[in-house]
Amino acid sequence: MKKIIKFLFIFFVFGSFVNIDASEKNHHSNKYKLGNIEIEGVYTFITPPTAKVAAGYMKIENEARKADTLLSVTNVSFAEKVEIHEMIMENQVMKMRPLLDGLNIASDEEVYLKPSGFHIMFIGLKEPIVKGKMYKGTLNFKNAGSITVNFKAVDRGYHPDKDHHKHH
Repeated sequence: MKKIIKFLFIFFVFGSFVNIDASEKNHHSNKYKLGNIEIEGVYTFITPPTAKVAAGYMKIENEARKADTLLSVTNVSFAEKVEIHEMIMENQVMKMRPLLDGLNIASDEEVYLKPSGFHIMFIGLKEPIVKGKMYKGTLNFKNAGSITVNFKAVDRGYHPDKDHHKHH
């Protein structure tokens, strides 16, 4: 009995540090791993009932020795269309535009998808984004492959940790 208790203690205390499967998701911390790509802090803001668009945010880290590209986000049942966007300043006006060739993530770099920067655009919402609900989408990378993530719906006042707001 003591061996079982000791095993369970070690499993629960240290088990969260062990990655059994490269595509395994840590359900508690909203972290995902796909080969050399790490994704964390996946979220979207709640929307009013009449909203037709929403945006998705996250941090993507490429630990590979070569660049990778987030090509698309698919399998999104709550929107008619999904695009990868960037916000840019043009003639002192902030403009949003789709990244038709995807979002490049350089070797050993982190890219932050955040308000007023890179983001996933959910177009033609089929339902309002409701606080606390998870919204699935599949991230498709050129080299690493595909992984399904959950966009956690949060209030507009939500801010990930201060490090999430840096962009490399």
